[in-house]
Amino acid sequence: MTDSQLGKSTSHRSAFPFELLKVQSKLALREPYALLGGLALPVALLALFGFIGKANPGNVGDSGLTVIDLWTPTLLVISLLIISVSLPNTLVRDREIGWLRRVSTTPLHPSRLLAAQLIIDLVLAAAAVVIIIGGGALVFGASLHMQILPFGLSLVLTIAEMFALGMVLVALVPTQAVAQPVTGVITFALMFGSGLWVNPAQVGDPLRTIMYYSPSGAAAKAVVDSAFNGGPSYAGLLTMAVYTVIFGFIAIRYFRWE
Repeated sequence: MTDSQLGKSTSHRSAFPFELLKVQSKLALREPYALLGGLALPVALLALFGFIGKANPGNVGDSGLTVIDLWTPTLLVISLLIISVSLPNTLVRDREIGWLRRVSTTPLHPSRLLAAQLIIDLVLAAAAVVIIIGGGALVFGASLHMQILPFGLSLVLTIAEMFALGMVLVALVPTQAVAQPVTGVITFALMFGSGLWVNPAQVGDPLRTIMYYSPSGAAAKAVVDSAFNGGPSYAGLLTMAVYTVIFGFIAIRYFRWE
């Protein structure tokens, strides 16, 4: 797409350029970090734990929950996490190749490109919710007794917190070559915090407290509590809200278009 074509895609500065959304969608398919990591990996893990659960029916310990019951909410958080940390791989690339600067020379503000990318990732997040919850329940028999309002609030805060963290990485990481190892390390650390490798309830303090109040740990606990315990704690919701504000402030403060 040329600069003139991009400029003609909207009649004024405030209109949303759907042509730009199409362009970003095509670029996302060429480098499908969020698609592969955010959907394919969690779905593969869902199938793995689902088959483990079928091979070992019954509850895990005295939890009253099966293997797939326990893992479905956690895998949902991991999916949202991977989608969010894919933002640096796309937006840092756009900045590095000068695409953000080119957009700034048209009647469109570069923030429209940012909005287009966020919309794509929100669509992927919605797909992850449907696939993982639907697959867990319909295919592997996960029995999630969630209340819609607490569960929805937990998901909204999880997405806001994780996407804000992704934008912090976009703001601070200088190049795409640096973005890949940095996001890899952060993804691994956040997966640990979410309880993928070890359940926080199985470790002692202070590690357990650190895991519960890490960005991914607070999100996982809120989603799990919403699925099985009637609703998340106020402390968990407040933790995610605080992280969202802090990450959002840092991202806005240090974000640069070129």
